[in-house]
Amino acid sequence: MISFDLHSLGFDASSLDELVSAAVAAGAAGAQNVDGFALLAAYTDPSGARLGLIQSGGELDTIASLVCPTTHPAEVFRYSETLAQVDVMAPGRGGGLSRAGIGAAGVISSDSIFSGQGLGAERERLARFLANVDDPVEYPLGGEPGQETPKEIEHLRVGAVPTEFPKIYDSEEAYGRSEEGSMGTELSFSAGALISPWLLEISAGRATREQASAAAQMTMVVQKVEKRTNELTGVDWLRVIGTTSIPMTLALPADLPHTPHEGSVISATVTPVVSSGTWEGGQIWG
Repeated sequence: MISFDLHSLGFDASSLDELVSAAVAAGAAGAQNVDGFALLAAYTDPSGARLGLIQSGGELDTIASLVCPTTHPAEVFRYSETLAQVDVMAPGRGGGLSRAGIGAAGVISSDSIFSGQGLGAERERLARFLANVDDPVEYPLGGEPGQETPKEIEHLRVGAVPTEFPKIYDSEEAYGRSEEGSMGTELSFSAGALISPWLLEISAGRATREQASAAAQMTMVVQKVEKRTNELTGVDWLRVIGTTSIPMTLALPADLPHTPHEGSVISATVTPVVSSGTWEGGQIWG
């Protein structure tokens, strides 16, 4: 049975093996025996849905990912093979993205690059979360806590896929009136938040990095919804651009009983997923 995150990208098939075989036949790109991975590949559908294929010695694993127009300067290092800690940074050191250059949908415009403004300044951290990476060899494995050397990436693609059915509210006001939004539940977040519970557990000493996962709680204020058709399967899905702690891109199934629209609030358990742009750039490791 196909998992909900893959269904959210239109990757429907009678089995995962059938899906992987179809993706490979359609032209998955990748490399073998690179930096400890027996196989590192991805099928990127013309719709923007992506199926990552990763094998490090055992069984083949898949990663649900997508092409994200929402990008940010970030510092990234890995906890494990595909789990990374991501710090999204404000523009600063050596140039970067200007806030004015990020449109309402979180998409970089042509004037997004500083021409000297803020050079040498320290960057403020806007968000920290755990994420799956679809091009893991691009990021270093961390050492002991406090001794990591993150990689700086100027245009990290930032998105998310849900792991279960989301709750969709027609507006921020409707969300605020709900039990969830009015602080009536044990875990409540304002509209526009992204929380990594495992980071909190690690910080409190109740969990280790080896135990962590990328699972996160998200409330997104929607700015744009696009229906897309996965060409590999013919199944529709929704690419949603909106704001959490930062602008990001979310995949959703097209067969939801309540379709989001501009101004909606989406509350969901998600897996953040990031990429440095390796697969779009067509640069495959030797």
